[in-house]
Amino acid sequence: MKGKNLPMLSMFSKRAAPEKTISDKRIEPVTTRAPADNVTPLKMPLKVEAPAASAAGIAAPARQSAAQRLKIFDNVPSAGQYIYHLNSDIRAFTRAETESAVVKCTPVEVQRVARLLAKLKGRYLAQVVDLGSLKRASIGEMDINDLRRAREMAEEVELGLTALRQAIERGDLPLDGVKAD
Repeated sequence: MKGKNLPMLSMFSKRAAPEKTISDKRIEPVTTRAPADNVTPLKMPLKVEAPAASAAGIAAPARQSAAQRLKIFDNVPSAGQYIYHLNSDIRAFTRAETESAVVKCTPVEVQRVARLLAKLKGRYLAQVVDLGSLKRASIGEMDINDLRRAREMAEEVELGLTALRQAIERGDLPLDGVKAD
C-alpha cells in the first residue's frame, strides 16, 4: 500500500459525471464581404441568433437540465451508509499511513513500551506515597508540579500503548516475527 493515493470516500469516487448535452446548432461568423469576393474574411465577432422564443422551446431545456441535476442525486447514500464508508476509508488511510510511518515493529519493542509504562507508573505512585511521608513538613508547589508531570508522563505512555495494541489488533500495524490471525 505504500505510495498509493487512496480516494477520499470511495463510495463517491465511483460516481459517473453528469452527461453533457451538445448543441447541434452551428454558429457562423458574420462577414462584411460579399460571397463573390475572393478574400479570406478577417476574424469578426460571432453573431448568435436567438431561436424563436416559444413556451415549449424555453421550458424543454430547463426541464432537461433539472432532470440531469436530479439524476446526480439518484445514487445519494443515506447518513448511515455515508458513515459506514467514511469509517472504512479512515481505516484504509490509517493502515496506509501507519505502514509508511512505522518501518517495522517487533514484539520486543512493544514489551519495552509496556515495561516503560510500568516504570513510569511506579515512579508516579512512589511520588504520591512520598508526599504522605512523615519526613515532610509541608507540600510545595514544586512537589505538585513534579507529581503532575509524573502522572502526565505515565498517562501519555499508557495512551500510546493502548493505541499500539489497538493498531495491532485491527491489523493496522503488523508485527515482525508473529503470525497473523
